[in-house]
Amino acid sequence: MKFNHQLAYIISCILLFTTFNSFAQGNACSVTGNISGITREGKITISRSSTPGSVPVKTAVIKNNGDFSFTLPAILLNDLYDLRIEGMQGDMKFIAEKGNVKIKGKKNLLYKAEISGSPENDRWNSYQKFLIDQSTKSNEMTMGGDKFTREERLALFYKQQADKKNYADSLIRNHPKSVVSLYVAQIPLMMLKHNQIDSLLAVFKAYFPAHKYFIAMKTRADILRKVAPGAIAPDFTVIKPDGKTKISLASFRGKYVLLDFWASWCVPCREENVHTKKLYEKFKSHGLEIISFSLDSDLKAWKEALEKDGLVWHNASDLVGGTKSPVAKKYGIDGIPAIWLIDPNGKIVVENVTREALEKELESIYANSKS
Repeated sequence: MKFNHQLAYIISCILLFTTFNSFAQGNACSVTGNISGITREGKITISRSSTPGSVPVKTAVIKNNGDFSFTLPAILLNDLYDLRIEGMQGDMKFIAEKGNVKIKGKKNLLYKAEISGSPENDRWNSYQKFLIDQSTKSNEMTMGGDKFTREERLALFYKQQADKKNYADSLIRNHPKSVVSLYVAQIPLMMLKHNQIDSLLAVFKAYFPAHKYFIAMKTRADILRKVAPGAIAPDFTVIKPDGKTKISLASFRGKYVLLDFWASWCVPCREENVHTKKLYEKFKSHGLEIISFSLDSDLKAWKEALEKDGLVWHNASDLVGGTKSPVAKKYGIDGIPAIWLIDPNGKIVVENVTREALEKELESIYANSKS
């Protein structure tokens, strides 16, 4: 009797394992493919796309006839992956989706590989073909020399920008449950305002609230919301060019402050400094204060640029450098120069407007203050 109980227990464990394994396999992403032109066996690596320095989630072997196959478990689904072949440039991208994904390509044209076998990968394949077609037309005109005028090139550029936006808008509108749509929606993330991002989040919230693309978009929107017109500008306390003295934004309450992010290595910033000097000369007698916040990490380079450009107003930096700066992160800096105008109560008036619009804003402010 004891033996029978043990036997029954073993059999039940085997059945449970088999059932679980079958379920796991049924929800996995099975990938098979062939790359023509391969003549020797090699290693392929599969990594999450758009994740700098990411560790491969899978490695597999590509045979000397170009065949390969591997499986990604259910936990890795609904994401974009890069497939790279050892010793070869470029990669192939696919969506890890439940079912069987098929990849077929050529050794020297990996970016043109056909991805098929599942709804998301069919959608991804169509999107890639659209981008390749856009790139081909652009390259033909670029390499055409005098065959095309500057006006024709500009016309093509603007048309392609419009076509890309229309493609993305259509994808997002018609396929809100698609991870491809979510991926395409977050591509221009750094160029979007918080209200634009909020509109996109509303489309995908019911389907991808925990997806990394969704979370990245929400995080960006939350940062931008805090530095938009009407918000209180985030305070900071950092150092002056002497490397010791502290300077804080809050200490300028009671005055209008032009907060200008720049760096010694930023050519457009150095050019913009010329115009900032003109604004300072025009409005300093009215009480305008300027804080030029440098995203330099080298104190010497920062001080040399200050002297050369003649930035005689308030200067500040945390000397962390670039977008790694904690203050730059607070303000959602993704490119410089970047300018905020802050009122005497610490509230943001405008941000990242043209120099002409900024000058008109200041003229209006100080004209009203006199009346």
